[in-house]
Amino acid sequence: MLGVIKQRRDVVPRIQHYYQEIVPMYSLDDFKSHFRLSRHSFQTLLVQMEKAPTFNRANGPSVNTEKELLMFLWYVGNLECFRSMADRFGVSKGSFHASVKRTSSALVQDIMAEVIQWPRSNAKLRETSVGYSQLSELQGVIGSIDGSHIAIKAPSKHAPAYYNRKQFHSLVLLACCDANNCFTYAWTGNPGSTHDATVLRTSDLFQQAENLIPPGFYLLGDSAFPLKRWLITPFRNFGNLTRQQNHFNTTHAKARVAIERTFGLLKCRFRRLLRFEASDMNIIVDTILSACILHNICVKDGDDMFDDMVDDNCFDNSGRVARQCDDLSGIRLRQELIQQLQAN
Repeated sequence: MLGVIKQRRDVVPRIQHYYQEIVPMYSLDDFKSHFRLSRHSFQTLLVQMEKAPTFNRANGPSVNTEKELLMFLWYVGNLECFRSMADRFGVSKGSFHASVKRTSSALVQDIMAEVIQWPRSNAKLRETSVGYSQLSELQGVIGSIDGSHIAIKAPSKHAPAYYNRKQFHSLVLLACCDANNCFTYAWTGNPGSTHDATVLRTSDLFQQAENLIPPGFYLLGDSAFPLKRWLITPFRNFGNLTRQQNHFNTTHAKARVAIERTFGLLKCRFRRLLRFEASDMNIIVDTILSACILHNICVKDGDDMFDDMVDDNCFDNSGRVARQCDDLSGIRLRQELIQQLQAN
């Protein structure tokens, strides 16, 4: 009878030399297909990460910045489990988890403010507005805003709060973008059952809106949001809209579609945002924000996605439930915009 050969429990088989030998052999297309960034965008990010104080603490253990960044890109760009990803890079599951936490935290704390920027100067406001005027006839638009659900597994605590109207558990990502599909604001962490209007009210954008959005400029949002002096929403259509109001809604939608496309591109490139299996909410929040950061780096670097990286299932164009909390200043501005469209 043949003896049974038992493997030692402390010996875990792993893929050998993937980072050291296989990755350097990838062609430019293969590298981008696997890590969702071009080599050029990766090198741009690597230079920034090597200077990140959160990532490279003087009193902490030295880290291989390139390897850890590749590990994070693999994590955010794919839907593999932690054990499989750890085996690929020749580290333990715990080490891979710690690396993802460290890298995402560094991206948010040290890189985010440089990459996701609100148009504050007059020149930047005008530049952003001109970009939107090329999408529609509306003048003064400096961003479109919307919320998107990021699927997560049911949390161990307060799970019903995270169960959204689409019947899955999620966090809400609230974001604004410019006409080039570049994020200018990102906020996440609210449970999936939270209405978009409520998420907006909990954000620092809402608290600072009067200072961030000067008169003459405004954001575009769908009917889930309140109508404000600085946030213009479409007319609610109950079948009684005038021709001018319908024209306004159509023009409004042409510009607002920028944020829907931006969310679609984000989720198609970084597939982890389609489903999180992690249970650490801090990691999930930092990973979502990190994906927005990486998205902006790609946009600014001209790092477009391959056709086979785009999936229509990533795009979410579902309707919203309206809120009755419009401001008189917003109503007046919307009427002025209708008159401007009639004059053109």
